[in-house]
Amino acid sequence: MGSIKIVIADDHHILLDGLKAMLQKNSDIDVVAVYDNGQSLLDELNKVQPDVAIVDINMPGMKGPELTVKIKELNPSVCVITLSMYDDAAHIMEMIEAGVSGYLLKNVNDKELIDAIHQVKAGKMYFSSEVSEKLTSMVMNQQKKLDEPEKPKLTERELEVLKLVANEHSNAEIAEILFISERTVETHRKNMLRKTQNKTIVGLLKYAMENGLI
Repeated sequence: MGSIKIVIADDHHILLDGLKAMLQKNSDIDVVAVYDNGQSLLDELNKVQPDVAIVDINMPGMKGPELTVKIKELNPSVCVITLSMYDDAAHIMEMIEAGVSGYLLKNVNDKELIDAIHQVKAGKMYFSSEVSEKLTSMVMNQQKKLDEPEKPKLTERELEVLKLVANEHSNAEIAEILFISERTVETHRKNMLRKTQNKTIVGLLKYAMENGLI
């Protein structure tokens, strides 16, 4: 089996040089080209035919997500690894949706980066532990939102009635204050009880206080 051909795109030259030197120490890895912008990598992609492209997210001109999409369009067999200082879920998800096989932070050590290269070359996904934690907590938060029953939404008018009920106004007084009929006030009260699944006005007021409605 031949060596794994790598290209790197990052606009930080010190990082580029350091990455290249570090990767070249491994006999089964060959850094065939480095670029300080995404467009240069794309221009030469079919010429250099890499196995793995290591890309930064925030580069002048073409950003990481767009570069990843274009790499995959030109040559779907190229595995893309993001090496970034961004550890927030939004950036991570954007790169995963663009088609990356791996996402590591720039504080990664040599061994983990080499491991990630081998994993993605073997067709697997690789995320550093910090990135995995962010993804896990994002998924859990989304699940929690799905599991939580949606709070009933009271209309503006219902909230007005509710506040007046809380101030111990009678239906007749509320009707007069809001210029509506007593029957309408009664309808609003019934609707609020139904929406909040309460049987009594006391229960409704307790619910309203717990949820900061009054």
